[in-house]
Amino acid sequence: MSATFILSLDTEIAWGTDAWDLPRFAACFDGYRPLVRRLLDLLERYEVAATWAVVGHLFLPPGDPRAHPRTPTAWYHAPEVIEWIRGARTLHEIGTHTFSHVYTRESSTTRDVWLAELRACAELHRQHGLPLRSLVFPRNQVAYLDTLPEVGIRAYRGEERSWYRGLPARPRRAAHLLDRALGLPPPTYALDMLRVNAQLVNLPASQFLMAYDGLRGRIPTASRVRQARLGLAQAVRRGHLYHLWFHPFNLGTSPAMFDALEAILREVAALRAAGQLRVMTMQSAAHELLGGAP
Repeated sequence: MSATFILSLDTEIAWGTDAWDLPRFAACFDGYRPLVRRLLDLLERYEVAATWAVVGHLFLPPGDPRAHPRTPTAWYHAPEVIEWIRGARTLHEIGTHTFSHVYTRESSTTRDVWLAELRACAELHRQHGLPLRSLVFPRNQVAYLDTLPEVGIRAYRGEERSWYRGLPARPRRAAHLLDRALGLPPPTYALDMLRVNAQLVNLPASQFLMAYDGLRGRIPTASRVRQARLGLAQAVRRGHLYHLWFHPFNLGTSPAMFDALEAILREVAALRAAGQLRVMTMQSAAHELLGGAP
């Protein structure tokens, strides 16, 4: 298989933000819909299909009896955003980010709770005529892999295999910022090594397109773009997967986020035009890796 680019988007608005962090991102959440519109336009311009990993609650209108009540409702419900994604000329994939952004490392997320989350998502996708083939674990906390085929999931985004991931927490955070500031080459992955079993593939992250909040705002845009270009070049050279991801609300932390993303998409489009790179969704990559036709 040839070099492959995947873009996955953790589509959650405020579902994954802790209560004490909500004020810090309030402007991003309030401006979420214009951000998504602009993102869809940008993806259309470069003809890049993405996997939108959507928290199930966003499908539900405010007041739906299946929903956990949260306010302001615009931060936790967005059925119109789902329709915008589905209505785009570029054929995006809508995957899942669980029903309510649960964390598998919390003791409250038992196997039964996890299965209930997946089944709720599967039912929502069925009601909307959408296949459910891809999962992004909240906080990238991978677990319960044996349950995924039960609801038809064939792909998940595994944890980034960075050079610093085995370090203790504090050194790991420092190394993460250093890695991003220097724009070091991110990990890419041999495609023939990504099958977990006959029903499931792991499509690990290569790079989080870092937002501009807090200390991360001091990292130059050029470092973000340099890292992506090195990852793409390495993927082309080795015939690997390069997997970029971020949250759409991250785009609201600085206008430079769109600058960085567009520079990366421009490089992706140039490599594709040269016949050196394929753009795939998680679903389409899994289909091929599990033996389906390209």
